[in-house]
Amino acid sequence: MNISEVFDAAIDIEKRLSNLYYKLSNLFRDNSEVYNFWIKIADHEKSHCETLTLSKGCQSWNHSSAKKKNRTSVDVTDISALQLLNAMIKDFERILKKEMVSLQDALDMLLKIENSEINHIYDRLVRIYGFQFQQKPEESHRSVYEHMKIIKAFAKKYYRGNIPQIQVEAAPSDISSKAGKITEITPDMSYGFIEGGDGERYMFLPEDISAGTWDNAEVNKSVQFSVVNLPWGARAKDIKIS
Repeated sequence: MNISEVFDAAIDIEKRLSNLYYKLSNLFRDNSEVYNFWIKIADHEKSHCETLTLSKGCQSWNHSSAKKKNRTSVDVTDISALQLLNAMIKDFERILKKEMVSLQDALDMLLKIENSEINHIYDRLVRIYGFQFQQKPEESHRSVYEHMKIIKAFAKKYYRGNIPQIQVEAAPSDISSKAGKITEITPDMSYGFIEGGDGERYMFLPEDISAGTWDNAEVNKSVQFSVVNLPWGARAKDIKIS
């Protein structure tokens, strides 16, 4: 399975999870809290699907230096996890077609899915080409952290089964400061890349420069900058050009 096929498999899984959760929402229309919960996480999965599709599209840029600098990868265990998850979802889809499903049964399904590697694979895939996507706070997209936190709170209130509760990893700090240098400027498209002292690349736009101007942004110039950790990766902000 090449990387494009891994993306396709993950995109298909996110799409089917969204459809699965929408179908479950229809079973609980008489309880607005439960109904809205399923709608919310179905929307999350839909946005994950859209984000993976966008991230896969970065392949067309064929940016060899970005790939070289990027340290994120997908391995055989990820492929195996996707295959197992595909089989699990097929089984759940079959059950929904033939049987009435209680809330406890639905939560059993949910916790089995969310305790899998899908969210970790999603996180690695959206970072794999080193491009960062900015998220506006008011958009419906949610980070994996927020997605898992909502599920954990709902399951704590309603779930009475034996499947372990999902573990919510601590959210990364929102902002950190770094020193680095500009390694690339693309004037015609108005974006560039900074390499931090940690060896990572951070995309930036003209409006991210707080001291200096876009005209001052030249390759090899030293900069101080902050890093904003978005759900799909980090972006350079508050850039001060030396």
